[in-house]
Amino acid sequence: MGDDNNNARRQAMVEFIGTFPTISGSPPAEFSDLSDGVALFEVLSEIAPDHFDPTTIARHLGDNWALKSSNLRKLVRNLEYYYHEDLQKDAPESFQELSSQLGKIARTGDAAALEPLVELVAAAAVTCPQKSEFVGRIMSMSPEAQIQMKGIIESSLQRMEDYDAPDLKDDEEEDPEMIFSADSGGGIGASGSSGMMNGADGGAGGALFDADHLKRSVPGDADSEALEQALLEARRELATQKSLMNEVREDADKAQSKLRALVEDLQDRLAKRQDELITSEEELRDATAELDGLKARVGELEEEKAQLADELDVASAKATQLHKAEATVLAYKKKLDGVGVMNQQMTDLEDQAASYLRQIMDLEAEVKKTTALQRQVDSLQNKLSALEKEKNESADSAKNSSSEIAELKALLASAEKAKKMFEDELKELRAQQAVEHEDVAVEGFDSQGHVSAEQREKTMRLEIENKKLKEELESLKAAGPDGAAVASVSPAADTSALQAEIATLKEELAKKTKENEKIGSDKDKLEAYTKRTLAKFQDKYLVALQECKAKLKEKQDKIEVLESRSATEKTAQKREERLLSSTIYELGLAIMQNRLKER
Repeated sequence: MGDDNNNARRQAMVEFIGTFPTISGSPPAEFSDLSDGVALFEVLSEIAPDHFDPTTIARHLGDNWALKSSNLRKLVRNLEYYYHEDLQKDAPESFQELSSQLGKIARTGDAAALEPLVELVAAAAVTCPQKSEFVGRIMSMSPEAQIQMKGIIESSLQRMEDYDAPDLKDDEEEDPEMIFSADSGGGIGASGSSGMMNGADGGAGGALFDADHLKRSVPGDADSEALEQALLEARRELATQKSLMNEVREDADKAQSKLRALVEDLQDRLAKRQDELITSEEELRDATAELDGLKARVGELEEEKAQLADELDVASAKATQLHKAEATVLAYKKKLDGVGVMNQQMTDLEDQAASYLRQIMDLEAEVKKTTALQRQVDSLQNKLSALEKEKNESADSAKNSSSEIAELKALLASAEKAKKMFEDELKELRAQQAVEHEDVAVEGFDSQGHVSAEQREKTMRLEIENKKLKEELESLKAAGPDGAAVASVSPAADTSALQAEIATLKEELAKKTKENEKIGSDKDKLEAYTKRTLAKFQDKYLVALQECKAKLKEKQDKIEVLESRSATEKTAQKREERLLSSTIYELGLAIMQNRLKER
């Protein structure tokens, strides 16, 4: 709750400050925007333009807390003078608190320390001659802000008190009015004499005393004239002294105003000098820290320099070793040039061996093909056996078909015999029917009609069977010679073709076997030759060549390692030299800057 109340108070203050049109930039959005004193100075320039000139303050300060502190000191000093001279008011506790908190406000923008200053500005707004205008602006604010501003103004007015100006002039009593008349003989009394004694100096008082003594002792006209003359002289002297005092007072007022202006100027200068002193102390602290760091860096660089010198010595020793290794490499290269002829012979032998190997591979491929041919022969033999089986089966089927043809022929003969028998019976039946037709009787007609119907049915069946047999016989006659020819021709053609194919395959198989035997013998001869040549080559040159290659590889590896190491060492040395030169340059530049600052 306390934080919410404080935030509401500060937001109300910000809203109140934003109602003034004299703010040059955009109105402040947060309470911390008032910590540089610019907005408050512009607000007070409308309240009291004689005391606050917004052109005398610094603007666009950023993070420069020293200039902020200077603005705030000038603001508090002018505000206190305005309270004393124009408003005849004073808030000593608030001003003392602000004077002690100005540095904190300028550095961190502390809201709690800034609140009393804004409260004093609000109190000045509602107590100045234009207070009705500013009160109207407060009344135009939001209701919550009006309530907060009422509390702020009441608390600030409670801390204010009347201001009593200290008397800078000497306490003097005004001269009493003195009236002298010529015909008033006893007009000078004790009060007149005491007034003259207080107003005049010691000499004039003594003269008046002498005149009064003469008047009391020796009465007469001469004495009165002398006394009047002495009084006139005393009065002239008093008038001159009064004019002198007025001149002295005017001079004192002018001197006081000059002293006040001088004091203000001196206070401004003192504040600026203090700010400059603080900044210079901070810069000096930073410079000392930087100098210590540079000294440490110089020590480190010296150590690195010593290490680099040692590494340089090591690198020079390694360089000499590298030169020696290069000399040995050149010698080995010369030896290798001498071995070049041997290498050429070796390459020729390797090419010849490669050609032999290719021939061996071809022969092996041919040998592999023989297995495929053997498989093909086996498959053809299987096909031949299958065809023979089919041939036997076709012969059996031909025999069966011939037997079936004979059976059909027998059936045909029997059918023809049956046909003849049926024709004979038919003729007899027709003859009987012609005989019986002559005897016309009722009973005989019925029985004859019944017999003729049965016979008619039999004849129809016989005719149908006869047609079927004729058709079968014709089909058998048509298919019999052709089937026998096909059955007799096709097996013979198949067997002849198969026998011819088997014969060609056997011939090819014999050729391939001969080629395989020849290839095998060539392979054995080639293997024996290559073995002999390789043995001779290994005995003569291979051992020496391998040793030379191994030594050459070792030297080449050493050379590469040394070259890479020397390259890395050179790059590291160059980099460290550049670092040393840059650090020495920076160190000299820093020393020159420090000397210039000391001057």
